[in-house]
Amino acid sequence: MNALCHSAQVVSMRCLVAHPGAGFDWHSHPFDEFTLVTDDDTIIGYPPGKEPMPQNTLLLYHRGEKHGAWCSLRQAPRFWVVHFTVGSEFYEQTDRLNAAKSGDRVWRLTPEQVAGFKWMFLQMLNERLHRRRQSLQAESAWMQLLLLSVDRWAKDESAPSLTPAGISPAVMKLWHLVNASVGKPEEFAREIHLIPNYDSLRHAFRKAFGCSPREMLLSLRIQQAKNMLLETSRSIKEISLCLGYQRQHEFARAFHQQVGVSPTEWRANPIRSSLTV
Repeated sequence: MNALCHSAQVVSMRCLVAHPGAGFDWHSHPFDEFTLVTDDDTIIGYPPGKEPMPQNTLLLYHRGEKHGAWCSLRQAPRFWVVHFTVGSEFYEQTDRLNAAKSGDRVWRLTPEQVAGFKWMFLQMLNERLHRRRQSLQAESAWMQLLLLSVDRWAKDESAPSLTPAGISPAVMKLWHLVNASVGKPEEFAREIHLIPNYDSLRHAFRKAFGCSPREMLLSLRIQQAKNMLLETSRSIKEISLCLGYQRQHEFARAFHQQVGVSPTEWRANPIRSSLTV
């Protein structure tokens, strides 16, 4: 466990499509965060202030730094967010990630780098959703690889991308539908019945992600619960309703089954809980 504590560890993660006019107020937390903006431009708030941010921009927020995001009525970006912890000794070897000024931790990525970030994001999500033997070690290894990759991108030391291209656009479209349906399980059930050849697509989805779309939706609801516990002051009851649970105890039971502690316990100490599950 001591070796794990000194390596990079994921606290929570999500891929979120922001609707036009959406806003995410100023907030901070006791861990670091990668946010990759894709699909559209947006306004990002971080220590230098509010600034327009073009798509395919990656930002690294250090613990305690306030940040937020706001979209115009014409903007609908996608945010790929990873909350994580990493030892100071790791940052000492990655000077671009350890820059004191937050404005020096903003990078415009190439399409190949964006694809690489998404691929590593999906590998970590796969380990996070399907807890197998040594999943924590695998997830940590992917997180460290992501950190080292970003440091190299920042230094313009990128090698040709070796990202596998085995996930079809149709499967990725279904994955995005699953992400967009967190909190709306009944709507998701209606949507999938409208997808042509859904049975064959569902099999391809399971082959790519190791679970069915419905199973992933259940897991992503818990991931979203973690984000809301971290970033809002909403009550457990309010969070359960936002995620489509009709009864608070059903949400609490589902959370405990996947995370190993209650929502209240996880909110009080998310870093320790993430390391021990």
